[in-house]
Amino acid sequence: MPSHTAAPGAHSAAAPAALRRDWTLFIGCNFLFGFGFAVYSGVFQNFLRDVLHAGPLQLGQLESLREIPGLLAALTAGSLVALAESRVAALGLFITAIGIGVTGMAPGYMQLVAVTVFWSVGFHLWASVSPAITLTLARGQEGGRHLGRITSVGQVATLGALGFASLLAAFMGKTAYGIYFFLAGACILVSALLCLPLSAYASGAPRASIILRREYGLYYLLTFLEGCRRQIFSIFASFALILVYRVPVAHMLVLQFVNAILISITAPYIGRLVDRRGERGPLTFYSIGLIVVFLGYATFENKGALYTLFLIDNVLFSFGVGFTTYLHRIVRPNEMTPCLAMGTTMNHIAAVTVPIGGAWLWQHYHNYQLPFWVGVTIAAVSLIATRWLPRESRLPEPFPIMPSGMPPQEEVAPTMEPEAAD
Repeated sequence: MPSHTAAPGAHSAAAPAALRRDWTLFIGCNFLFGFGFAVYSGVFQNFLRDVLHAGPLQLGQLESLREIPGLLAALTAGSLVALAESRVAALGLFITAIGIGVTGMAPGYMQLVAVTVFWSVGFHLWASVSPAITLTLARGQEGGRHLGRITSVGQVATLGALGFASLLAAFMGKTAYGIYFFLAGACILVSALLCLPLSAYASGAPRASIILRREYGLYYLLTFLEGCRRQIFSIFASFALILVYRVPVAHMLVLQFVNAILISITAPYIGRLVDRRGERGPLTFYSIGLIVVFLGYATFENKGALYTLFLIDNVLFSFGVGFTTYLHRIVRPNEMTPCLAMGTTMNHIAAVTVPIGGAWLWQHYHNYQLPFWVGVTIAAVSLIATRWLPRESRLPEPFPIMPSGMPPQEEVAPTMEPEAAD
């Protein structure tokens, strides 16, 4: 591996072989999960409209019910405290794979709800422990950069998945929804298998079960607000394009393809920016950008402008690594994973309520732009909250997350990162 990927003063030749192997396995796991989930996401809303003939209210109800397992993330992760993070991740991915794989078999809306809630349990287990595994493998060095690189790996996988899905759409058309979902589940199943051999380097210190501390209050508030804004845009922006502007599945896949290219390029740089500048400045810029994007969706009716805003929002989403790195700076050594799980729960208090509320506004007033005005308000509150973050000069150094008995810190960067990224 090129020596420039190592931290100053560290040499890749001295890095433990097990840590190198864990990075390779974890990158492969993220790649395959990203590939499978992108195939699923790229066609799901079209499947909902074309096969089940669902409208915005049904979409909102489904999304709210899907996020209920996220409310229980802290409790679920706490009940699995005896398992290493890598085992929890593997279990979560296995459940996700089964649920997504059988999605195309759902004969009606209620059956789809049941399948979706089932795989959502596994998805939220994976989402709760994946950042902790990344930071554990980083061993306290440049957490934002590593989180950004893992995001980039996922987006490279998305590029491949969307290219594959586009070819499948060209040859098989709308009758192939079941094949999309089956292949997506198969990829995620393999990613679960890659988690199983991860060594102790991928496991943090013995952790507490459930954590709710006042000192983490700002992190919980920020993740709650992030959940509000993310649900509004991720659900209603794409569904507005599909339902209001009649964007076909092939065009949505192209849009996701361009989006993945942009994120794969920008995410590592955004992660390094957060490492260098701290969280306050980048997250302030993030909130201002979100206000602009929501205002655009609330006022513009030009399809090209909405495409552009869609891409901008997804690039801005990479700034979200700042929430995790902020927690990494302030959290106690054995509380990272349970705090991330509690943050997921806070995030999903919004995720359960916002979709159904936004859908009601859309359908009751027959105006798809109303949920985005709510988004403007939420982004403005987020802007105020980010100003409570510490300034760069007052930032504590993040601690290395590692099990007792591990050797001193030595960074082993992901081996499949492009050289230009540094």
